[in-house]
Amino acid sequence: MKKQTLLIGVIFGIAVLMSNCAKKSEQVLNQEAKKALEEKNYKEAVNIFDQLIRAYPKSPDAPKSYFNLGMVYFGNLNDQKKAEQVWERLVRKYPGFDLEKEFFACAQETQDQKDPQLAIKVYEEILNYFPASSNRDKASFLIGFVYSEQLKDYPKAKEAFEKFIKEYPQSDLKDDAEFMLQNLGREPELEKSK
Repeated sequence: MKKQTLLIGVIFGIAVLMSNCAKKSEQVLNQEAKKALEEKNYKEAVNIFDQLIRAYPKSPDAPKSYFNLGMVYFGNLNDQKKAEQVWERLVRKYPGFDLEKEFFACAQETQDQKDPQLAIKVYEEILNYFPASSNRDKASFLIGFVYSEQLKDYPKAKEAFEKFIKEYPQSDLKDDAEFMLQNLGREPELEKSK
């Protein structure tokens, strides 16, 4: 009887251990990563993205996990070297992944989420990381725009727009940059009339 009780206890213990060691689903890990980011627990987010990458390397979302891991290093932990190492691995492992497009989407998302400092940082990274990009002029223009419209830092906006005009004189956004320069700090006419 004692042997049966002991055997049942051992089997139960092994079952509990195995259930705790079971591989978490990709969806659960993504939710945990999102929660860690929301709670500003960036080291935990790094660990979770690492788990995602190791556990699900063939997932269609694996490149996005690499990108997000790099963004945590870049935007939250201020470790550009680590971020670039992650992105270089991403490009090697998933050559079809459009890293430039992902950067642009991330910059616009952070701008929309009212994190203008990070948006500027990402736009600047686009300029540094993608020298042949057809969107360099847009990224450069948006740096000035964020300084002007979101941060209200008119001296930096002026500097950014002047640099934009000098570097991209043929850009379709040149007239917009000149308009922004002429109207830095002014209220739009529509708001004045209300």
